[in-house]
Amino acid sequence: MTRKNLVVYFLAVFTILLAWIFAMDRLEWWGMFRETWPISLTMVFGSFIAGATAEGGGAVAFPVFTKLFGIASEDAKIFSFMIQSFGMTMAGLVIYLRGIRVLWNVIGLALAAGIIGLVIGELFLHLPEPYPKLVFTITAVVFGVFLVINRWRINGHPSEKLSLNHYKVWLPVLLTGFIGGMVSSVIGVGIDMLIFVLLTLLFGINEKISTPTTVVLMGLLSVAGFFWHAHVAGDISPDVWRYWMSCIPIVIFGAPLGAWACDKIQRDHLIYLLIGLIILDFITTLWVVPMDKPRVFLMVLAVLFSTSLFTLLIKGRNKMGL
Repeated sequence: MTRKNLVVYFLAVFTILLAWIFAMDRLEWWGMFRETWPISLTMVFGSFIAGATAEGGGAVAFPVFTKLFGIASEDAKIFSFMIQSFGMTMAGLVIYLRGIRVLWNVIGLALAAGIIGLVIGELFLHLPEPYPKLVFTITAVVFGVFLVINRWRINGHPSEKLSLNHYKVWLPVLLTGFIGGMVSSVIGVGIDMLIFVLLTLLFGINEKISTPTTVVLMGLLSVAGFFWHAHVAGDISPDVWRYWMSCIPIVIFGAPLGAWACDKIQRDHLIYLLIGLIILDFITTLWVVPMDKPRVFLMVLAVLFSTSLFTLLIKGRNKMGL
């Protein structure tokens, strides 16, 4: 990163920290850290994951908040949007300043579709407990199945560019962005994982490019989600505001650090890290969520369906000559 770009980054950090200190002082919230420190500690790790992988910070916050801290799924989702709006957008700033390759055309198209899906999901897609937890786990497990298939069952060299000049390319991106927006309206993440699957499995994009692409995408969609809950729905609870304020100084450093690490570490290391997180979430779901026959059937059906879908994507990739 050039000296000029470093100045831009630290100017952004300084501005956020100054505004945060002013708000904390006016609200007299300094004492809240005695209660919120577990939340802050969670986001030390969550913010790094947000910047380094195709799973947003909500991929750590949502399961930890709902399973370990007993926070309602809706509040955990809203917090994910709020904190990713700062952490992942700061990671996106670092990605841009460092000149890390991303697919801006994919980001623009998927974001537009994702915002529409997000709004529709927020208006009409309301799941009772514990189904948001199951949706998260199913999404994560499907993502894990994809990672294994893509890394160890598919041969060939990954691509580093994608043109949206044909409907066979832009239409899948549009549809996946829309579905990802709806999933994000339930669990606070999702569009990043689904677009990552599409880019790497159907179009054969290198994970070192598709990962920062989805980091930027999830950050921008989180801004839309934050705006929705703050100014349209107006349903952010005082506790969630405090959780968010307790983590801002952490994520504006943690997520950019993750973005920097993603550009440095090997491809397989990222895959191992993601699979480990997914296995941990799956185990905790089986432990925390009562598993009756319909819920088990739902999880098995989702994995079987996704595996079949991945097979179709692989065939489509082969037809494209990727």
